[in-house]
Amino acid sequence: MENGNKPTNTKRRRSSASEKAKEIEAINGIVSGRNVLITGGASGLGHAFMTHFLKHGANKIVILDIDAETGRRVEMSVEKSYGEKKVHFIHADVSNYEQMTVAFEKAKSLMKDINIVINNAGILDERRWEKEIAVNIGGMVCTALLAIKYLKEDLYGYGSTLVNVSQHIDIKCTAQLPVYTATKHAIIGLSQSLAATYPCENTGIRVITLCPGLTETALTVDSPNKLLSRVMKADFVKNLEQLSIQTPYVVAQGLMSILRIGESGSIWVVENGRSPYEVYVPNPSSLRRTYKNNITLVEPKVTTRGRPIREVCDNTRTGLMSCA
Repeated sequence: MENGNKPTNTKRRRSSASEKAKEIEAINGIVSGRNVLITGGASGLGHAFMTHFLKHGANKIVILDIDAETGRRVEMSVEKSYGEKKVHFIHADVSNYEQMTVAFEKAKSLMKDINIVINNAGILDERRWEKEIAVNIGGMVCTALLAIKYLKEDLYGYGSTLVNVSQHIDIKCTAQLPVYTATKHAIIGLSQSLAATYPCENTGIRVITLCPGLTETALTVDSPNKLLSRVMKADFVKNLEQLSIQTPYVVAQGLMSILRIGESGSIWVVENGRSPYEVYVPNPSSLRRTYKNNITLVEPKVTTRGRPIREVCDNTRTGLMSCA
């Protein structure tokens, strides 16, 4: 601690031009030539994911979305820039298992193999909480199970990858979104269970959870109008003003780095426009509270018993995310 500049200098070295070039090369090695399926890919985070996969040389991309007009417009736009048959749009409702089964079959016929699935589709509408649960949980489960079925270990040696998109939520700031918050917590449990049930060493499939912080999308912008009651709106808007908001581009950029180093079962957060960092689900026994004489709270010593965190990322706001 004698030299306060050391940590800063280290971070700068990690994000140097040569380090960025090496990371781009590493990401290209994982993404280039591979086939990707993205749910909710017509706009917002899904569209940003698609753009980055194209940038790093993905072979073919299929985007699934319920918005047919926007989806077809994206397909035509990409065709002008990258050529025909690079991106295919399939109209599907992720909460409808029959539609999704047909969509996966069609995607497989278009791409032959599916190497990466980004399970991203979701909605925010507390007033229609039944639909919210159907899409955010039912749709996620539907996509995840089909992904496990259709993903194959590829010839590149990296295996296939399923990324379930949850969200990094501060309950103090988003207490007015109880149902939405519950659905996003459920995705973490889904990922953890799938990673344990289908171990990567046996199946060749990684299951990774991505938890973006507050991100500027249509879903976020319109969220104050989708609460259970108007009374909640003022408090919710006030809370949001205290949070930093990031662009979908930064989240997608972070995902590229996570694909390079993320292990199956890992959970990654991208917030405040900064580099991704890994978190873990603590062992419940480490969180147990005890009381002395049933009155005085005795704070336990928290011990990390989850999967060890093997990589630590820096906090640079620009360039690619460099990890030590």
